[in-house]
Amino acid sequence: MNQPEVEHPDMPRDRRQPKVAVCVLNWKRWRDTVECLESLQHLKYSNYLSAVVDNGSADGSADKIKAWAEENLGPSHVIADYSREAALRGGEAATEAALDAAPSRSRLVLIRNEENLGYTGGNNVSIAYALHRNVSADYVFLLNNDAAMDPDCLARLLETDQSTGAGIVGPLIMNGGGDRIEFARSGTLRGLFFAPLLKAYTPMPEAGVAFWDSLFVHGGAMLVRKAVLEAVQATQRAYLDERLYLYWDEVAFCHAARKQGFKCLIVRAATVRHKVERTSGGYQSPVWYYYSGRNRVLLAHELLAPGWRILFHCVHIPLRLASVFKNLKARRFASARAVLWGLIDGYRGVTGRWKDHDQATRGYGQG
Repeated sequence: MNQPEVEHPDMPRDRRQPKVAVCVLNWKRWRDTVECLESLQHLKYSNYLSAVVDNGSADGSADKIKAWAEENLGPSHVIADYSREAALRGGEAATEAALDAAPSRSRLVLIRNEENLGYTGGNNVSIAYALHRNVSADYVFLLNNDAAMDPDCLARLLETDQSTGAGIVGPLIMNGGGDRIEFARSGTLRGLFFAPLLKAYTPMPEAGVAFWDSLFVHGGAMLVRKAVLEAVQATQRAYLDERLYLYWDEVAFCHAARKQGFKCLIVRAATVRHKVERTSGGYQSPVWYYYSGRNRVLLAHELLAPGWRILFHCVHIPLRLASVFKNLKARRFASARAVLWGLIDGYRGVTGRWKDHDQATRGYGQG
């Protein structure tokens, strides 16, 4: 397969590969992050820069990731170790020049956030860094730290975006063993907000269809063109919506991008293996119940038409209360409490970090 190529305005008109910043967010699971970075070492693409944001881990994760890099990136490696403030400025000039001169597999940017800014806030730091470097990225690839990219994944995603001009493209998300598809989504907003009463997603297209339009791309493996990020940031003053903190952020981001005229595509030939939300505890954990429930309410006010919004509230409240009782019956008291507070805070308009986030994540995210 031919590598995708593009002409860039700030360099001579030669045919060259787009620059991709692969942004990985770590919170206390440095071993998963190292496995993710090891998968990048096998990419069949030669113009990427790995950027890891440690989201305020208190377990020494950042130092352990840096130690792995020093040992495994080769004798000519370049490692940038930035504070959040330095990263937001686009890094330091001398270090950035060294990074740009090094091979992709031998360079790493480590950004240390002093606090946990959530999925949205943490990724916004790495996106801002990637776009404000002296040599800005053409694309940002958001990748969960508990995911591993197949060698052809990045090149195939770029090839599809370059040929279609979509703006946002994503791979098939496989389970950790790579033998089951977990995300190949397309559907409608109504289906998403009214699940499980309505069918949220349409079936995956038959073999032979190389890519297809989707309501959104999975935030754990999403390639985004620079122009998309700039357009969304211009309208909402942030790349990812930091009010949401965690979950449903990719729905909001992709919706904002589609309003600007961009498309979201899923690419059949590109695959990522995902261990499924090791940091937050996964689906049906208290964290998932709270943020997914709260953010669904917050976004319903913004994304649904008035008539559908009223119907949503009539359906959503009884379903959430039923979930509270179901969890109580199963003696999952923390989850029952999270469902209830997610419902209450959604209607109170509470945004950002849940006041009980630390208690709810106790036992998760240990590196």
